[in-house]
Amino acid sequence: MSSALLNSNAVKAQAKRLGFVACGLAPAEPVAEPFAAHLRRWLSLGYCADMDYMRRNVDKRLDPRLLMPGVRTIVSLAMNFMPARFQPAISLYAQGKDYHDVLRERMFRLMADMGLEGRAFVDTAPVLERYWAWRSGVGVIAGPGGFISVPNCGPTVFLGELFLTEEADKYDSPLPAPPLGECLIAAKNTCQFNEIEALPQRGSGEGAFCPALTPEGLDARRCISYQTIEHRGPLPDGFRLHQTFYGCDRCLRATPGFAEAKPTEEPDFQPTDALLEMTPDDWFSLTVEQYRSLFKGSAVKRAKYEGLMRNIACWLRK
Repeated sequence: MSSALLNSNAVKAQAKRLGFVACGLAPAEPVAEPFAAHLRRWLSLGYCADMDYMRRNVDKRLDPRLLMPGVRTIVSLAMNFMPARFQPAISLYAQGKDYHDVLRERMFRLMADMGLEGRAFVDTAPVLERYWAWRSGVGVIAGPGGFISVPNCGPTVFLGELFLTEEADKYDSPLPAPPLGECLIAAKNTCQFNEIEALPQRGSGEGAFCPALTPEGLDARRCISYQTIEHRGPLPDGFRLHQTFYGCDRCLRATPGFAEAKPTEEPDFQPTDALLEMTPDDWFSLTVEQYRSLFKGSAVKRAKYEGLMRNIACWLRK
């Protein structure tokens, strides 16, 4: 490893050339205690549902030095995924190619171009991605869903992190948080999702727009995205889908910065014409072969064919 300090401006310039809309650097140190306490509380309440991987390696999630010994700098990167056109039955983030593959390839190129030593993570390791995006000044934690909203881009971003052995010449500071009231106003005025229903509300308060949101954080057991993507087996009794059958964008659209979202220039995140042309009748008769063709290299494959058809059946019952 070279003794020279990592040139943060050079890293950001190269990240921009590779298509990232934001890049920030933070020293590799333990997660701030308020965030750590929140995670522990969230896990103790069972809000991670059956996502047991969230319960594992909590120590590494809260201290990056345990995940990668020798790490000195964490580079947080954001890439815009907002498609110019989209298939309304599927969440915005899953319209194009699998973000894991797209971001990882760009991040490896960034490391190679800059001669960096370390590891690249894209939602595949015990890393608090939103925390590091906040800590490195990439964006603010905003909206009822706790998304990272990037200035002049909004919350329609994928996040990735580089854990590097080099120390940087300078590090970034978190951006000022938006006033709390903005989140409440956005939830009322921006998120028009009265036609979408999940499980009956439980102590969420009159007018709450999503039953999965609680004062302690998002309860995945009551979240449409969790139920339609991560959950295996039958959907819960009383569960209904009206707009999407894969994922949910209500929290995203209720984030104050969503008004800043603009179409991405990344062709990999645009849907194919075949996906855009799918109708309810087409979804109802979707075959395994069509599923494989439509979603080749797509994140939608996480739900598998059986899970997707389960969702579609629920969605069509309306």
